[in-house]
Amino acid sequence: MRCRKILRGLGATSICVGLAVPGAMASQFEFVHVSLNQKNHIDYPVNIDLVDRIKKLSNGQIAYKVFDSGVLGDERQMLEQVKSGTITTARLSPAVLGTLCPGQMVLNLPFLFNSGEHMMKVVTSKRFADLCEAAMVKEGVRPIGYWWMGVRDLYTKKPIRAVGDLKGLKVRVWEDPYVVESWKALGAIPTPVSFSELYTAMQTGVVDGGEGWAASYNSRKFHEVAPNLTKLGYIQIASTVVISEKAWQKLSPELRSAVQKAASENADVAFKVFKAEENGIYEKAKSNGAAVVDVGDIARWREVTAPVIKKFADAQGPRYADFIDWIKKNP
Repeated sequence: MRCRKILRGLGATSICVGLAVPGAMASQFEFVHVSLNQKNHIDYPVNIDLVDRIKKLSNGQIAYKVFDSGVLGDERQMLEQVKSGTITTARLSPAVLGTLCPGQMVLNLPFLFNSGEHMMKVVTSKRFADLCEAAMVKEGVRPIGYWWMGVRDLYTKKPIRAVGDLKGLKVRVWEDPYVVESWKALGAIPTPVSFSELYTAMQTGVVDGGEGWAASYNSRKFHEVAPNLTKLGYIQIASTVVISEKAWQKLSPELRSAVQKAASENADVAFKVFKAEENGIYEKAKSNGAAVVDVGDIARWREVTAPVIKKFADAQGPRYADFIDWIKKNP
């Protein structure tokens, strides 16, 4: 067994790769797990932690093949393969799962959650399960766990300290309709650009910046072309760990319990891993030469984007309006 202490201060929560399975039985099932990112990405060991926990808690009855670097396709292609049973387990974003349940899209609404703890409280609640679980299972995709992975910030060529600084700036955003609406409300010009082409787009002036996870800002060396990183935290990054319903239905009650327990434990590990990394992300950006700007009070940003949340609630109906109101009242 190899234990990998992947982050400072992680201590007893170090991830063990290749967990020993004492007295393991011969495997009855061979699952396929897919990681969208490469092996050197911060989230890869957390993916492996999930796989190893399932193998261990199933007493070796579940074996795994793991594919990384998106070799089986992008997230939308991964989702279709989970439905068909080609992929057994995966971590998927609200943007793609929102096609199955609008409740997933709540997780991408601007400035709705105050912290990672707040978001986790919501996604693990019965109210959230009542919104989404049955709808997703009906489509062949069963949610078994949730990761909090940090926050989405803003990186630009010029420093951004207030809402007014964004007026007329071309900002690359991901293609979630309410994310697009959020940046329009803030005065920016949301511009679709493939993430793989974003460095060049910022370098050549196609866009003036982008929004996203500061860990990716560092790993992609975006500081070279967008040297200003604004700590905005407008979205708490959520991901759902899912299992193919076709695979789930083949499992005994005991193995279902083992898989669910593994996913719950893995969610705790994920939170600790990404929380431990949070401050280090900004320090690394500074060491790379980026100017890190903290906007401080986000009241004005929240006020300007509030109509986006109302638009979503109006489109989805009273049930979602009540749910959003509950989120705001239970920080």
